[in-house]
Amino acid sequence: MFGIGGWEFLIIAVVALLLFGPDKLPDLARTLGRFMGDFKRYRDIMESTIRAEMYASSTDKPDPFKKGKEFREKVTASKATAVAEKPDAEKPAPAASDAEKPEPAASETEKPAPPAETSDDGKEEAPAE
Repeated sequence: MFGIGGWEFLIIAVVALLLFGPDKLPDLARTLGRFMGDFKRYRDIMESTIRAEMYASSTDKPDPFKKGKEFREKVTASKATAVAEKPDAEKPAPAASDAEKPEPAASETEKPAPPAETSDDGKEEAPAE
C-alpha cells in the first residue's frame, strides 16, 4: 500500500478511533473512500487525455476516416448535381383521349365459354347461365 505494515496500520486505526470516536469514524472512512475513488477517476481521465494528445501529435499515420469523408463528399456532390439537372419534363403525360385509343381486338372482347360439366352418370351437361 504505502509501505505501511500491519502494526503501523493498527496503530493508525487506534489513534483515529481515539481522535474521532466510534460515531464519526464510519463517516470519515466513507468520505475518505469517496475521495480516493474520485481521485482515481480524475487521474484516469487526465492520463487518457494526455495519452490521446501525445498520440494525436506524434502520429504520421493517415486519417482512418479519409475514405468515409471522401465518399460522403461524392454522395452530396452527386445529389446536388442530380437535383440541379432534374428536368421539369418529368411531369406525367396527359391522358390519351378516347379517339386516340386503339380498338381492342375481337379475341379480347369475347369471353371464353366455361368448360362443360359432367354429371355423375358421365354425360355432359350444358353450362347454366
